Amino acid sequence: MESFADEGVREITCKCSAQSGKTLTLLALVCWIIVNDPGPILWVCKSKDEAKKLMKTRLKPMLEMCLPVAAKMPTDRSLNTMMEIYFPGAALILAGSETDAALQSTPYRYVIMDEARSYPKGAVEMATKRLRSFTHSYKRIIISTPDKENDVVDRNFKAGDRRVCLVKCDKCGDEHEMQWGVKNDSGEGYLKGGLKWDTDEETCPGGKYDFDKLLQTVRYECWNEDCDRVWFDEARDRKYLSSHNRWVVTNPSAPKTARSYRWHALLPWWAGWKDQVREFLVAKSALELGQFEPLKDHMNETRGEDWTDRMMYGNDDDEKAVKARARKYDPKEPWEDEVRRIMTIDVQGKGGRHFKYVIRAWGVNSKSRLLTYGVAWSIDEIKDLISEWDVPPDNVAMDSGKWTKEIYMYAVESGYHWKMLKGDDKYHFTHKGERRMFTESSADPALGTKGQERVRPLVLYIWAKYGVIGQLMGYWSGVLGDWQVFEDIGEKQHEGYLLEVTATSTREREARDGTVIHEIYNKRVDDHWSDCEQMQIVCADASGMLNYMPLFETPTTKPTVKVGDEKSVFDDLDNEF
Repeated sequence: MESFADEGVREITCKCSAQSGKTLTLLALVCWIIVNDPGPILWVCKSKDEAKKLMKTRLKPMLEMCLPVAAKMPTDRSLNTMMEIYFPGAALILAGSETDAALQSTPYRYVIMDEARSYPKGAVEMATKRLRSFTHSYKRIIISTPDKENDVVDRNFKAGDRRVCLVKCDKCGDEHEMQWGVKNDSGEGYLKGGLKWDTDEETCPGGKYDFDKLLQTVRYECWNEDCDRVWFDEARDRKYLSSHNRWVVTNPSAPKTARSYRWHALLPWWAGWKDQVREFLVAKSALELGQFEPLKDHMNETRGEDWTDRMMYGNDDDEKAVKARARKYDPKEPWEDEVRRIMTIDVQGKGGRHFKYVIRAWGVNSKSRLLTYGVAWSIDEIKDLISEWDVPPDNVAMDSGKWTKEIYMYAVESGYHWKMLKGDDKYHFTHKGERRMFTESSADPALGTKGQERVRPLVLYIWAKYGVIGQLMGYWSGVLGDWQVFEDIGEKQHEGYLLEVTATSTREREARDGTVIHEIYNKRVDDHWSDCEQMQIVCADASGMLNYMPLFETPTTKPTVKVGDEKSVFDDLDNEF
């Protein structure tokens, strides 16, 4: 509001959390304009219906209750309608962002854009052009919760001076930006300071959150290593942090006419921290099923941050993130947490038939350890590896998307033990009302031959690639589970694995007709070990190794099945789901 009253400021962008005073601030500004510096005002809402709702429920009641504004309120009904109020020198017009006519005709001195992330493409630019008649006195304000990185809100925020709020510790005097805890560069553990809570055997027994106990540990710590000041989720402490602060510029090269601000839900004192922590933990658990919407909503609406497919996984350097999962262990030595040992195989034909494979050991609650990976040049070599690494035949899975008949033959020759998998471009499947990452179908291994429909069919497991790719990103970035790789994974002989396992991601792009298309894309040509690791997750899911807390019950002790048992890990799917 101080920036808005500054005659040298023309454009203000606020990127912030929901329910943090955004619309109320705009209402106050409209009252200020009408009384102190009148000029034609355009208020743009997401839609025409939203504009009508705003006028009826919030804007007009506030204008009528503000005595200086009410004194200027026109009494002629033709000057005071549902979408337009003509104050002396300050025509106030509300419009929906989808209404081109309202954004293309009349010049305005003030343009207010509320929740601009929801506007159609080009609406912000179109509304901004209405300011050209007031070159030296116009004001444009964009205030919105963020959506995606580099969208129209983010671009305008970056074009400004990018102000952040520093809070001051009343014990040591240090100033820091109020924010959630930040991970170390290694990805292991968190730096001192920020919003914290305890995750231990008392608050998370057996890998399942006890929210009553966990939320009692929520606190905010001073960032100073030598300071032990802690604030708790109480109105008194939240009010202190909300009021003892100052805004600082982080982009000094921006034009002096463009200011931008960002803040999250920790800053407004009326927003409790415990609810935000619980929201985050539930959203994080939903990642296990490939459900990204809860986490996206949390990052946008609560943390006031832009969403990218990779930002949740902690590191823009994907290979560095995988290296941070490295642990010191001997793959040949027994691992006390191991319950399943799974081999996944991707069949390739370029350069001659060959098989890329990954073997992992899995424990409950999403623990896993890479035992070996590589390339085999014959099916006999694959069989030798199965024997060498003691992989139960029921725990061998192959991608059957290509060379299907050949791969079906391998499954039949195994005595129907080996599993056939095939990826589908979906985020999830629904089974008995629950979302899961794969579904079951059947396949005739003799299709197209005289034996068609005369032999036992194979079970074909189809996995949702969009959801599983996102989950794999969560594993190799350290957000999900305990996904381990060799200690020397960063050395030269492992470059191929590092490149491939991080090669595949998902993204959205806009089609020519304006619709949003979800697609899988590859950063590099080869992604075969990524496919193997995706199939590892699907097999682990089918055999009860993943952790769905707190949305689902998870085993608190190891299953009775031992590595090497002949019982198929896929036999009890109906019971597990």
